[in-house]
Amino acid sequence: MLNYSKTLPVVSRPDVLVCGGGLAGIGAAVAAARSGAKTMLIDRMGFAGGFFTAIIGSAFDGFVDERSGTPVVGGIVFEMLERMGVVKPGQGPKLRYNVNGDLNFVEMHPERVIPRCDPERFKIAADQILKEAGVEVLYHTQVADVVAKDGRVQSVIASNKAGLVAIEPQIAIDCTGDGDVAAWAGAPFEKAESLQPMSLHFRIAYVEPSFKLRRDCARVLQEAHQRGELGLYAGPYPATFSGRDIYFNATRYPGDNTVPEDWTEAEIRGRADAWKMFELWKEHLDAFKEAYFITSGPTAGARESRRIVGDYVLTGEDVREGRGQDDNVVLGAWRLDRHPADKSGYHDIPWTPPYSIPYRTLLPQGLENLLVAGRCHSATSEALASSRVTATAMGMGQAAGTAAALAVHAGEGTRDISISELQGKLTEAGCILEVPDEAEIEVGDPDWYE
Repeated sequence: MLNYSKTLPVVSRPDVLVCGGGLAGIGAAVAAARSGAKTMLIDRMGFAGGFFTAIIGSAFDGFVDERSGTPVVGGIVFEMLERMGVVKPGQGPKLRYNVNGDLNFVEMHPERVIPRCDPERFKIAADQILKEAGVEVLYHTQVADVVAKDGRVQSVIASNKAGLVAIEPQIAIDCTGDGDVAAWAGAPFEKAESLQPMSLHFRIAYVEPSFKLRRDCARVLQEAHQRGELGLYAGPYPATFSGRDIYFNATRYPGDNTVPEDWTEAEIRGRADAWKMFELWKEHLDAFKEAYFITSGPTAGARESRRIVGDYVLTGEDVREGRGQDDNVVLGAWRLDRHPADKSGYHDIPWTPPYSIPYRTLLPQGLENLLVAGRCHSATSEALASSRVTATAMGMGQAAGTAAALAVHAGEGTRDISISELQGKLTEAGCILEVPDEAEIEVGDPDWYE
């Protein structure tokens, strides 16, 4: 054991501190700042965007009701699509969209808009929206510890090139994905006995995407796996950013990314497996003759780790039945997409109707000035298989940031704000809190992979 003592400088006392600049963090920081709160955002990378940029992702999952293509998450999600040139200003709510950019979805609904998020475009759009909102941003800055007392976060200890520094917010919002701030502040949390596996995404150029190519890639991987040439893998799930390249979600590594050794091994194994897949496709498929391996994601992505226990725990039954909630702050709509840690290829992904995510799932038990948003919110492992995804996370973040600003202005705790006032503010900001009219939707379980 090592006893270590040091006096740290307090570098900032913001009204709201957002920890983590992924989808949830961007939504939280922009919403808090636009609501008049002095807001700081910190992120360990040199850019914001989380899944889209640090892992390489293709589209806003959870953005639409799959049956109709009608958006169920609005607000800042629409604005980011506008800033990246995917839709024209004001056009977002009027269009019908594909579930995401996966080639299988595009094949089913080629007439629908793809809510595509190119990583480099997203980085620029994120920088712009944060700066214009007046958010103070510190990149290359990671949460290292938390000082909490009497049910309140007093200081967040951060690590960057200035060393260890302290930030003292009135309200903190944990958008780290892993619930680092909440867990280190003493909030209760859970972990599934079998966590969803991590994945390292990768991108290949000089390949023309096609629906046939997706099936050919899957066949080559399955045959290699059966021959013992390739270990555990996923899908594959390919999508394109430009029409001349393909991004693949295909590696699969069981482990817990809050364990440093596991996360390190996921990176090492992920790179090896990604390159092996590339070599297999290049050897067996003519479409890959001129292919070039551009990059793997800066980091391996985690689907599930700590789940903070809040005032309400979202359940699988809530998701499957499309339940409404009186304190709804964002709608979920993604399938129950629970990747197995012991099986290769495709897995069953049951469809779900849109459902409410209550504000209470953003409130960690035992803490009065801390909110959580994103995949660390309060949900069972089953429910998180749906609620963890990008558009839903950004919607949660926008709700958390708006709520934090309301609490700051009123001098209240996060549990004392008016839910009706919060919902009103979200609606004014273009968020969608009511399920689209069923009369306009073709009811039924949409077709899936196999």
